Amino acid sequence: MTYTSTYFNLVSFLMQYPDEAYLQALPELETVAGRLKPGREKSGIEAFLADLKTHSALQLQERYTAAFDLNPSTTLNLTYHRWGDSEKRAATLTRLKRLYMAAGYEIDTGELPDYLPLVLEFMASVSAAQRSEPIRQCLTVLETIVYRLKKIASPYAELLTPLSVTFRDQTEIRTAPGID
Repeated sequence: MTYTSTYFNLVSFLMQYPDEAYLQALPELETVAGRLKPGREKSGIEAFLADLKTHSALQLQERYTAAFDLNPSTTLNLTYHRWGDSEKRAATLTRLKRLYMAAGYEIDTGELPDYLPLVLEFMASVSAAQRSEPIRQCLTVLETIVYRLKKIASPYAELLTPLSVTFRDQTEIRTAPGID
């Protein structure tokens, strides 16, 4: 597994609802995070893991629900931030589903294909060549989500900040004049 795949998988898992299995996996996740190279990604994950230890399971679940399930402005369904509930969103969801199917990736969670943990898990499982425009379009909203999370769930904002910077930088490079 590559460094990038490991990082995407860690963030994917940490962005899921903190149920019993999630909480039981934390020691193993700490071990994996400890093997990441020093940098903003490792720091963000380690800070997030440290924060998790300071809360009860119920507090973590309440924070997650308040941040993502009860607040449309920070939903983890990425296309909602760009297109709301529109035909453009439906078309992108269809393209994502087709992309996953073409790569042999099965969605078995019941989540929409634009759900951030699912997108990251997919990206961890395929080569960079298989990542397409629908994926990049989804991830361009990360900065907006991070900005909004800073006010209501800062540990999640800190976890996602390195990821948002990475995708912002990639988008800027791709959209620079003279770049195809």
